[in-house]
Amino acid sequence: MRPISEQIYEVLGDMQERADINESYVIRKDGLIFTSSNPHVKNQRIAAMSASLLEIGKKTLEDVGNDDLKRLLITGDKIQIIIMGFSSVALVCSMNSNANTGMVFLRMKKAVEEIYDIMQEAYGSDSI
Repeated sequence: MRPISEQIYEVLGDMQERADINESYVIRKDGLIFTSSNPHVKNQRIAAMSASLLEIGKKTLEDVGNDDLKRLLITGDKIQIIIMGFSSVALVCSMNSNANTGMVFLRMKKAVEEIYDIMQEAYGSDSI
């Protein structure tokens, strides 16, 4: 069996080939980075801030309308960031502000499902 990080790295690469994504990260919701599309750059700061944003978004939706968080979209002049999570892990992607956001949403959703399957197979459903 191939290492989990190698399998997830492959999913990230496939996702980036098919959408306008510049960088992608798989983070744990406790703020630690699991892997990224550039394995040579382990940006803990991005992971920690993304985890905080997920928690704030989740609590805000619960307080405002008792709803569950699906994803966060952060839009700047030049860059957009989408954070999409499941269980204890989240996928963070950055793209140019003129990227096809709908296509990125679709590719991220597929990647999140594949990553979940990889992690469930490796760790079991109780661990993720």
